[in-house]
Amino acid sequence: MFDCNYFWRAISIHSDGSLEPCCHFNAGLEWTATRIKEDNAGWIAYRESKKLTDWNIQNSNTLQKIRKTALDGGVPTGCSPCVIHEKNGMESPRQKGYDTSADYQPPAESEKQILRPAEYIEAMDLFMNNICNFKCIMCSEDFSHLIAKEKNIETPITNWGDNEPHILEFMRRAKNLKKVTIAGGEPFYNTSYLHKVLEAILPRAKNIKLTITTNGSNKIKQETADMINQFKEVNLAISVDGTGKYSEVQRSRSNWNIIKENIDHMNEILDTKDVVYLYFNSTITAITLPDLPHLLDWANKHPAVKWVHPVFVAYPEWLRCEVLKQEVIDDVKDKIIALTKQKDFAFTHPRCSEQIIKNLENIKPTTKYREQFDNYFEDLKAKRGLDLYKELPQFKDWLM
Repeated sequence: MFDCNYFWRAISIHSDGSLEPCCHFNAGLEWTATRIKEDNAGWIAYRESKKLTDWNIQNSNTLQKIRKTALDGGVPTGCSPCVIHEKNGMESPRQKGYDTSADYQPPAESEKQILRPAEYIEAMDLFMNNICNFKCIMCSEDFSHLIAKEKNIETPITNWGDNEPHILEFMRRAKNLKKVTIAGGEPFYNTSYLHKVLEAILPRAKNIKLTITTNGSNKIKQETADMINQFKEVNLAISVDGTGKYSEVQRSRSNWNIIKENIDHMNEILDTKDVVYLYFNSTITAITLPDLPHLLDWANKHPAVKWVHPVFVAYPEWLRCEVLKQEVIDDVKDKIIALTKQKDFAFTHPRCSEQIIKNLENIKPTTKYREQFDNYFEDLKAKRGLDLYKELPQFKDWLM
């Protein structure tokens, strides 16, 4: 069986009401542009199905279908990101699981059933809305209302809307909740939504490990910090993929200097001694890979940054590292190996530098996506004035 602990004890709630077992699940693959055209009525019904009718969220038709597929020996369509990672020799989110602690007890076989009580839910991924001040090149309208505006989508902002009371009640009823991950959009850009979620789970804060993903562009206020500091453990995952221009090209509208200042502020206002753990959640694309050794070195020298979690992008395909020449990839690998030999380099854990090196060794450069890459950046140049070869001219020699 294509088993996954997320199927039985976890849930991901997106800003439009979509329900999935985890944040890595790519349900959109089921509704391709061709399928939408051929079955528009089905597409409308699918969108209507996102509307929640009560707090019994963990047993929605979508999640029941996913569990049944797994129990019947199949692989749910949306699990393709993990399938691709495992095929390429990379550790997938399915293999890692939502809880890596030594005392974690995985679900017993008897627990793997289509219907699940809310009390069994231990982990939640929450995407509150798509309100974000960035337009990252690997992102979509689902996570940035600015990209939605750029695409002329009629209703650019998506949020829980009428689903909000059901979701908050579901969170209150999940008495065994141990892990909550919050993302957006950008949670600290519109803190009213963030405060509602935190207030719903504050009564059990001492039992919950909280993760908040942020782009680091907004200064955290004292009221927000006071709530965050009450939790058992907090991982503040800062989406920093590179330094300087590498960061600013990948995360359009960002300012590297402001992000550096805000990281220092986080270290001051949050309880980073006993509760809050700051780390980088770095999306590695063809754009940021060449700067990865410098990012690791910078993070290693910053007293607030405790960890770097690299994620090699699978979609969109044209941003994969395969579009880079082999000599570029080899140069990055050699520099990272050199870093690991330094006495003061802290990121030698298998899930960091060793995993990066393994991933680099599995990259197979190809020209397959080069045309899409060029077309994409021509489009960004026209829409945003983002000129890749002006900002990072070395890419003229680095691409396949």
